[in-house]
Parts: sequence; structure tokens; C-alpha cells
Amino acid sequence: MLKQLLLVFALMPFVSFAATDTHALRIATAANFYPTLKKIKANYEAITKKKLIIIRGSTGKLYAQIMRGAPYDIFFSADSARADLLVKKGKTVDIEKDKHSYVYAIGRLVLWRPDADSSQQLREQLINNKFRKLAIANPKTAPYGKASIEVLKSMELYEVVKHKLVYGENISQTMQFVQSGSADMGLVAMPYAKHDLYWEIDSYLHKPIRQKAVILKQSKQPERAQAFLQYLQSPAIKKLIADDGYGN
Repeated sequence: MLKQLLLVFALMPFVSFAATDTHALRIATAANFYPTLKKIKANYEAITKKKLIIIRGSTGKLYAQIMRGAPYDIFFSADSARADLLVKKGKTVDIEKDKHSYVYAIGRLVLWRPDADSSQQLREQLINNKFRKLAIANPKTAPYGKASIEVLKSMELYEVVKHKLVYGENISQTMQFVQSGSADMGLVAMPYAKHDLYWEIDSYLHKPIRQKAVILKQSKQPERAQAFLQYLQSPAIKKLIADDGYGN
């Protein structure tokens, strides 16, 4: 009985979404892609008159929810590893014949603070250790956090600055730490900082952030999910994703 109650409480964050609209596609997305997916949602709903429900969180936490049976149709992971693991565990259906997943974006990492004078200033501040706190996403659950650790190690800075790191649950919370003054600057996804000055991290300093989408086996409308991912591959939507700061 106790186990059943614990499962109910664990599923509560997404049970409410399931009850909202039984015909809407339920899309679980990594927090970094949420602003872009909101734009795609507006375009898609205007054209098709079909609803989307977006649930955002860290990739690791969403993955754990899916493994517990969360009623999502599509998962937009911030990496390829967890998407591939879901495929391996038999938790997905093909997007199209013999295609198990889709790379919808290549993540780009930047060093950011809202009042920076130049990208060079940010770079020198990091290299010279002239800051109080540096915010990054939790490397255990967020691929951008894992990439941030790789960057600091590649630059031979990790041992020097590790005691200054503060960890956000996801990219959104990481940015909030900087905005609130809890951290002086942060390593965040480019779309969150593209309207400010930032220093773009060289891609060779970390493993590629290949963000993959999969259709989940528990989806009750896989055909609609397939159609949505096909829509995502249209030239207009690919341009929207690129304009928001993602590679392809």
C-alpha cells in the first residue's frame, strides 16, 4: 500500500496535465528548449488547430518520470544519451521506418551575465577567477551542466573554481541564480542569453550536445506524434530553431 501511495505522489506533477486535454499531444522537454518549443507550439496550433501541452524539467528528472510511466507522447531530451537509452530499453516507437530518434538541435553553451561589457570581459573574469559564484546546471541531471564541467576541466579551471559552483536544477533555474545575484555569472544555453552580451564557449571544449527527440511507447496517439516531428523538420521550423541559437 505504501509503495502504491508513493507512486501516486510521484506521478502527481504530470497527472494534472493528462486530465487537461485527452487529445492534446503531451511533450516533455528539457528546460533549455522550452522557450523555442513555445514558439513552435504557437505556430503549430495556429496552423493545425491541434493542441500541445508542454511539460518542462531537467532531462534526468523527465527521464525518471518516463521510466515510471509518465503519460507523455514525446520526449525532447537535452542530450542523446537518455533518448538512446529509452530506445534501448524498448520505451519508444519508431519516428518513421527504422528511425528511432531525431536530432532536433545541437546545443551551444555560453558564459553569461546580464550586465557584461564584452565577451572578452566575461572570458577574462572566468580565466582569472575573478568572481564569487558561477552557476551551472546540475551535471547529474542536466546535459548542459555536464558540458559545463567538461569545459572547466578542459580549461584546467575546475579544481580552482569547483568550490564556487552553484547548481541549478536545470538551465532555467541556473539563469535565475545569476539574475537574482546568487551567482555572478553562469554557463547557460545560448537561447537564454542571446539578447545580451555573452562569451560563446568553443565547441571543442566539451562533447557535442546533440539533443534528441523520441516518441514514447506509452503514447496513445503515435501517428500525431510522428506528424508533429515531421513538422519540426520543415524548413521554417528548422530556421526558427537556428535563429534561437541552436546548431544543426
